[in-house]
Amino acid sequence: MWKGPREGRSSILTILDLRDRNYRLAVLNGWLVWLGDTFLNPNIVLTSFAAKLGAPGALIGLLPALLQAGGMVPQAFLAPHVARFPRKIVLYRKVAALRLSGVILMALATFFLGPWPHLLLAGFLAGLLLNALFTGVSSLPFWEVVAKTTPPARRAALFSARNLVGGLLAFLGGFGVREILALPLPFPLPYALLFTLGALAFGTGWYLFGLTQEPEEPPREERLNLRLPLRNAGFRRYLRVRVLLGLAGMAEPFYAVYAVRTLGQGQELGLYLSLYALSFTLSNLLWARLAERGSKTVLQAGAFLALLAPLLALLLPRHLFGLVFLLQGAYLAALGLSTTTYLLNLAPPEERSAFIGLANTVAGAFAFATVLGGWVADSLGFSGLFLLAASFYAWAFYAGRKLPHEG
Repeated sequence: MWKGPREGRSSILTILDLRDRNYRLAVLNGWLVWLGDTFLNPNIVLTSFAAKLGAPGALIGLLPALLQAGGMVPQAFLAPHVARFPRKIVLYRKVAALRLSGVILMALATFFLGPWPHLLLAGFLAGLLLNALFTGVSSLPFWEVVAKTTPPARRAALFSARNLVGGLLAFLGGFGVREILALPLPFPLPYALLFTLGALAFGTGWYLFGLTQEPEEPPREERLNLRLPLRNAGFRRYLRVRVLLGLAGMAEPFYAVYAVRTLGQGQELGLYLSLYALSFTLSNLLWARLAERGSKTVLQAGAFLALLAPLLALLLPRHLFGLVFLLQGAYLAALGLSTTTYLLNLAPPEERSAFIGLANTVAGAFAFATVLGGWVADSLGFSGLFLLAASFYAWAFYAGRKLPHEG
């Protein structure tokens, strides 16, 4: 049975120890990316924007899928190319401007194409696709640089530090989103302001991470074997859990759509975004402490909480619907931290590109489950969608029990 390194004690002082330059840059990058994700939150801001444009459910489900899958699916195909770079940060820097250009295109389209909704939707989707595509190019170098510059004992602390303050910024940003959406401006100008702020936050964060001083290593000349990770029993079980979580995620963007279309709570989206961010932030203190026992414990807790959210969405009265977003923030924080640290610890250093690339490509392909979620919502209603998602989360929780322990 594989035994990963046990995480060090993760007090707040340990998590926020920024004396190391590379650690500091990675943390600052996380804070700014969190803020950017608030202004362009795929499950709340982008889906509500598309809903107000009258987009069908399948297209609304495609929006978060494009961002998630675009950042993950290309990784297995890029892994052999990335492995040849002595310093992966060089590739990361090259694509940062291209990623930013996609967000800028979204903002420009929303500023100037409002009178032509079909052109606006086309420009918006083009910018989103451009950003997602080059996110996929930069993601694998990002994880390689993090793995090379952050010791295993500090990885959970690193991601917790990014999420802790980043989530607080997102919590405050959520109130800003609410105020911007309430401005007496014609649609879609409030969203254009949000996309512009997102571009500023993302651009600064990507620039800072590009300053990381990555140690050089000999370029890998031999062929990278992407089938090698599948010979690892722990990796196969991990991959099964990631696939189930991906399928369960079909419902994630539709809580906001349900709030807008069924509950008539479009004005509360900013509040829901703040509740989500607050829950994500505070729960990270708990998840970081539980990670001392291994990432599997955190993954199990996240999967259990996740299966409750779609059930509560159907049972809660309208004035308590914000509890769904509180729960969503908590379990997505747990799943994000645990799946990342578990994979980084599982992967042997010499095969890290293959393990990370293959896992993220497979998981990214199932990000398109949100498109299926849109079809299910249109065909069977939100009740059918939420019940189906709950069943997949329950299955993921059961499958996670068979993962090897880390310590």
